[in-house]
Amino acid sequence: MFPHPQHKPVSTTAPTQQEWKPKGENEKKSDTTQPEEEITALIAHTSLRASSREDWYFDSGCSRHMTRISKFLVGIKSYSTSFVTFGDGAKGEIVGIGELRSNSLPKLNNVLLVRGLTANLISISQLCDQGMKVNFTKSECLVTNNEGEILMKGVRSKDNCYLWVPQEEANMSTCLITKEDEVKLWHQKLGHLNLRSMKKAISKEAIRRLPNLKIEEGNICGDCQIGKQTKMPHPKLQHLTTTRVLELLHMDLMGPMQTESLGGKRYAYVVVDDFSRYTWINFIRKKLETFDVFKDLCIQLQREKNNVASYMNSHPPLHHNKMV
Repeated sequence: MFPHPQHKPVSTTAPTQQEWKPKGENEKKSDTTQPEEEITALIAHTSLRASSREDWYFDSGCSRHMTRISKFLVGIKSYSTSFVTFGDGAKGEIVGIGELRSNSLPKLNNVLLVRGLTANLISISQLCDQGMKVNFTKSECLVTNNEGEILMKGVRSKDNCYLWVPQEEANMSTCLITKEDEVKLWHQKLGHLNLRSMKKAISKEAIRRLPNLKIEEGNICGDCQIGKQTKMPHPKLQHLTTTRVLELLHMDLMGPMQTESLGGKRYAYVVVDDFSRYTWINFIRKKLETFDVFKDLCIQLQREKNNVASYMNSHPPLHHNKMV
């Protein structure tokens, strides 16, 4: 649903008694340059897909063709009415009026250029005033002349709006479009099976009730492409960053484990020496015991090696990150 412009005459006499008026109407001041009429566009736009800048919608409540893209129009001229009022009270300025003459757009005359418009609109009433016939059905909208020749065509979208389509696209076989959707659907049903294997399964009738689909191997599934992306591994260091034992220690605390040990311990505290790759592992009951275990390990190393750790890389971090 899109703007529904309607002609609203400006009142020339003051009301004799107090009455309710829309918001902002009391703030209007009389102006000798005020146009005799204004165009109102009531917008209630809920779309199930992202609208394109080149999409045009048939609107039975819009009094004039409208667009917000100036490059679509040729021969733009000034227009007597200065603005369009939207449903939320906002106003869009009418920059001018022109004609559509592009091959990829509908052929329309007297199209308003409105600033702030959210969609391109084709006025049904303006088409009828030009002697055309507009027929709406459950699935499409046809615009014909007096001889019955189809001038424009629209298809009903998922959000119940009639979207204009070019004549080439309108003449496309609906069966082929359905087949393309079925290929994507069966590709997903078969666990994103590659298209070459799908063609092989169809030729050998290996899958029951699998229809005879027309598959083009050039199509790429976006989900498959993302799922098969890989990352390059980090380059391995050809030299050691440390020069002696206990210069750098890597530590990690794992837990809590769902199953306790026989001694009631649920955490594993691992310490790895960067130079020798020697590993110590301690099992603890509670997380708060981590620093006490590390302190005891440092005292043990000081007695055995007559040396202490210089730096440590801990996850999670302990209370100290450097020991001298």
